[in-house]
Amino acid sequence: MFSVPVSVKNKNGMIEMFEALSHFPNIIMMLKNGENTVDAHSLMGFFAIDEKLPIELILESEPDDKFKQAISKFTPCIA
Repeated sequence: MFSVPVSVKNKNGMIEMFEALSHFPNIIMMLKNGENTVDAHSLMGFFAIDEKLPIELILESEPDDKFKQAISKFTPCIA
């Protein structure tokens, strides 16, 4: 498992991150936020996330450079 903190400012940021992650349908990923863990490919799951709490993106393995570039807006520390 590979984990990286992500950050968004509001629900619009959540939608932007959902759109970025949707370009990688073959990567198994989850979002953890407090007690909630949701499928990162689920739009309904995204709306269960509280953007005011820390969010962790959990992946099955370390992401490649293309994935890192796609999410760099939300994870400055993954570069």
